Amino acid sequence: MSVKVIEKKDNKVVFEWQLPWDEFKQYEQKAYLKDRGHFKVDGFRKGKAPKHMIENYYGKGIFAEEAINMAINENYESVVKELDINAIGYPDIDIEKLEDGKAVVMKVETEVMPEIEFEEFKKLEIPLIEEEVTDETVDAYLEDERNKNQREIIVDDRAAKKGDQVIIDFKGFLGDEAFEGGEGEDTELVLGSGQFIPGFEDQIVGKKIDEEFDVVVTFPENYHASELAGKEATFKTKLKGISEFELPELNDDFASEISEFDTLDEFKADIRKNLEEQLKEAIAIREENAAVDALVEKADFVVPEAIIHDQQHKELDEYKYRLQQQGLDFNMFLQYTGQKEEDIFNQLKEVAERRARANMTLAAYAKKLGYEVTDEDRETAIKEAASGFGMEPDKFYEMAKSHDITFMDQGITNKKVVEHLMTIVDRVKVEEEKEEKKEKKAPKKATKKSEDKDEKKEAKKAPAKKEAKKDKEEAEDKKVKKAPAKKEDKKDDDKKAKAKKESKKAKEEGDDK
Repeated sequence: MSVKVIEKKDNKVVFEWQLPWDEFKQYEQKAYLKDRGHFKVDGFRKGKAPKHMIENYYGKGIFAEEAINMAINENYESVVKELDINAIGYPDIDIEKLEDGKAVVMKVETEVMPEIEFEEFKKLEIPLIEEEVTDETVDAYLEDERNKNQREIIVDDRAAKKGDQVIIDFKGFLGDEAFEGGEGEDTELVLGSGQFIPGFEDQIVGKKIDEEFDVVVTFPENYHASELAGKEATFKTKLKGISEFELPELNDDFASEISEFDTLDEFKADIRKNLEEQLKEAIAIREENAAVDALVEKADFVVPEAIIHDQQHKELDEYKYRLQQQGLDFNMFLQYTGQKEEDIFNQLKEVAERRARANMTLAAYAKKLGYEVTDEDRETAIKEAASGFGMEPDKFYEMAKSHDITFMDQGITNKKVVEHLMTIVDRVKVEEEKEEKKEKKAPKKATKKSEDKDEKKEAKKAPAKKEAKKDKEEAEDKKVKKAPAKKEDKKDDDKKAKAKKESKKAKEEGDDK
């Protein structure tokens, strides 16, 4: 067996591989023994025909391709090692010569890891982030809390208006025929929310309780159910309930009811404190990402397609997991959005390329700095990961080792590099125009630490809350009710809304996550 490099260009290497004839024949015999059960020859039971009879019947080179595949699978690793190339992905192979008694000549093209070189630098410039928690920020948080704690009040003395929550029964018809999925009972709908197709909610405005009426709408041309797209439908509808929402007053009573504080001023001070902590963490993450961006700009290389492809699969797995966390089945999601898995996969290519570029840059710079992952580093990482899952480190490790945990080493080295980068950054004030341009560019996730910080930020709530007190005005001449349990078709609508949101997010995932 002999090999020699023919050409090196960008991230690709082409080499010639000669397989001696006697070795080829050995692999051909292995291929025959492996595949003979697939061939039927007259006069022989299936799988029992001699090799030469199968060749006479199906063609002399019937086992040649499988023989060469076997030779490649068994020897490829040692061949690229001999050539001293860092090959990635599966190679493209052309058989140049296959003649009796002569060495089989193959031309092999493979992608290789690029040599990453860095511009010389002592400092990295990143934008100076000048943000603070303002009174407006605190007020917005308080307003959000008011909306979360609003009371639902039954209305029975007027017609429905925009902003009301109504309860309806409906059944959809195309002409005189009812269609599947167009029926709902005791369905809750906030008028003006856009939850239903355009025009539906507007036709409920002005109707009174127990009123029965037709809602006539035309399904959008791009509606997910092709049998309904662009068609006019009539929904036989009954309005069964109306309720409105009342916001609580913003005072000391409100503060004491929803928090651990007795006064509104104390509550606001606590909100500000927590928002400031969150902002500090968020700025740290943005600065880390900016530092990685700056480092990537110092590295000039092309990301191999094989690595991008592999990262796309990782992104797709993460995408499916996010859907699962939202209670959406991936196949149902595809049905709701009218997409194929391939569509989502292709949409994720841009973010995959950026992630791969950032990871490769960090790995190359870690090597340049001489960083290595120690057993102590791994032990610390395992403890942190186990803590995040609420598990004992030993149990977590036993669970994790059944999977590929090489990503842990990558996360450790990435963390080390980012920590180093933050010691050599210069925070510079940039012009507003440049800053806006930068905001459009998607940030990269730098480290596991950054991701954890981001997750903590989202999970963290500003003030500690008490159990809600009973409404002091319950005795007033108002009827307060709990929202009825949602029916299955309402859940289905919620899932469709989530699906559409996720689909849009995938298409726009140029801004990373």
